Amino acid sequence: MKCSSCGGTLRYDVDRYGLACDFCGSFRPLHRPEEGVVVGEMDFASAIRGADTNWGVTRRLVICKSCGAQMLYDSDQMSGMCPFCGSAIVLSAEDANCGIAPNAIIPFSIPKEQVIERFYRWNKFAFWSPERFRKGKVLGNITPLYIPYWTFDADVVVTYSGKFGYTTGSDENRRTSWYLKTGIFEKHIDDYCVCGSRKFANDTLLNSVVSFKPRDLHAYSPEILSGMPAEIYTVGIDEAWVNARNGGMNKSIIDAVKAHESADSCSELRFSTEYYNVKYRYVLVPVWLSGCKYGGKIYNVAASGHNGSAHCTRPVSIAKLITFLVLFLTCAVLSKIFDVAAWFVMFGVMAFFAFAIIYAVAFFVTLNEQRTKERMRREGTG
Repeated sequence: MKCSSCGGTLRYDVDRYGLACDFCGSFRPLHRPEEGVVVGEMDFASAIRGADTNWGVTRRLVICKSCGAQMLYDSDQMSGMCPFCGSAIVLSAEDANCGIAPNAIIPFSIPKEQVIERFYRWNKFAFWSPERFRKGKVLGNITPLYIPYWTFDADVVVTYSGKFGYTTGSDENRRTSWYLKTGIFEKHIDDYCVCGSRKFANDTLLNSVVSFKPRDLHAYSPEILSGMPAEIYTVGIDEAWVNARNGGMNKSIIDAVKAHESADSCSELRFSTEYYNVKYRYVLVPVWLSGCKYGGKIYNVAASGHNGSAHCTRPVSIAKLITFLVLFLTCAVLSKIFDVAAWFVMFGVMAFFAFAIIYAVAFFVTLNEQRTKERMRREGTG
């Protein structure tokens, strides 16, 4: 870490519990672990005061009356469909106050037709779903949506104290020795993501398909967003930063403390963190959303708009489960009556492996066809 006064290297001064510069004598005190202090809010607040609020094009805020979702549409668009619940919506005539403008966006690169084709291809492998669901045209209207995400970069100085365990030996000679230690180290946190949508923050279906890397990002341009709805962030940047520090960043720091001490485990750990050089991105991430109506229920479908990942919920056929259970119990009773347990077990094992082999062959043939089509699409030959 560099001295802000002269550019020299700061070193940790054990006696004064802080960072000292040997060149100019400046000193920076650090908070002790038992204080549990998190510093960085003011620096971060000053970093976002000059945030751009110009989206480059007028957008309108739409609130769906059915599910309460909040989205931004092009100002010249007057009607549409809610990506969350499928309800028809009419846009207001008032321009929206969109808040902070995004500084990065990932364009849609997976077309809607490809998402639909993939859904029906893979739906055939949903063995425990009802046959009418597996083979029927159950997919509803599929709509695009940009989901807001915040990403954070930061440097952090961590001071800590606690008990650290070091394991030696193996099996019966395995033994863990515990030592009380204190220390300090510096860590860089790179591109930690927080969902900016309160509706999707804990949505396991969406989180299973959304992933991106810095190389996927493009500088925000209103032309890329043109004609596509975007959910307005409902988790603001300050709240997102708090969630990041109290969530995954904390876990990352605990793991880093153990790694810094080369310890196998730790207990009674206390630490303080001081964040600086905090930077953020406001990213719009593309997804396709849809639903399948079956048996009076809606089963959700989510697909990435850029990396091909997709996931959905499906109904389970009670009739298939009952049939399987009845067949199993019938075979078990007959084998007991006629004392052919060995034959029953052998037949069951052979049937299971035959089914598994047929299923695996069909799965990999389908997977190979998908990869071939994707390669042809990338090369422009399909």
